[in-house]
Amino acid sequence: MPSLDSLTAFVQPFVTNGALPTTLVVGFLLTLFSRYIARGSGRTLGLTIATLWSLALVTGFTLRLGDANGTAEYIWFLDPVLWADSVVVGANWILNAVLFIPAGFTLAMFLRSPIRAALTLSFASFMIETVQQITSVGIPDPSDFVANTAGAAIGALIAVVLLAVRRVTRR
Repeated sequence: MPSLDSLTAFVQPFVTNGALPTTLVVGFLLTLFSRYIARGSGRTLGLTIATLWSLALVTGFTLRLGDANGTAEYIWFLDPVLWADSVVVGANWILNAVLFIPAGFTLAMFLRSPIRAALTLSFASFMIETVQQITSVGIPDPSDFVANTAGAAIGALIAVVLLAVRRVTRR
C-alpha cells in the first residue's frame, strides 16, 4: 500500500502545475450555465452537470494553466517518430485513457449517441494536442491522442452496455 507521502508526491504536481485549479475554475464556470444547457437540451440537470464536470476534468488536466513548458519541435500529428510509439501502453497512456472514460460515458448519455460522443471527444483531443503545440502548454503527443480517443470510446461503450442492460431489465 502506498504511503501518504508517496500519494502526496503523486498528487502535488497536479495541484502546482495548474490541473486542479483549472478544472475547478472551468467546472464552476460551466456549472453557472448548467440549468440553461439542461433546459435547452431536454436533459436532466444532474446529467448535464456530470457531463460538464467531466469535460472540465478533461480540460483541466490537458490544458493546465501555468504549465507552459512544452518542448515540441515538430508538428505533432505529422511526426512519424512520435506516431510509432503512440500505441505503446504505459502509465501515461493509461492515465490519459482513464481521464477520458467519464467524459465518453457522460457525453454519450447526454448526446444519446455513443458514436457522436466518441467522435466529438476524439476531435476535442486533436484540438487539445494542437493547442498544446501552438501555446507550449503541455507537450503534444500522438500517444495522448490515441489514449484519449480510446478512453472516450471505452466510456461511450460503457454507456451503450448500461443502456442495453437497462432496456432488458425494463422488459
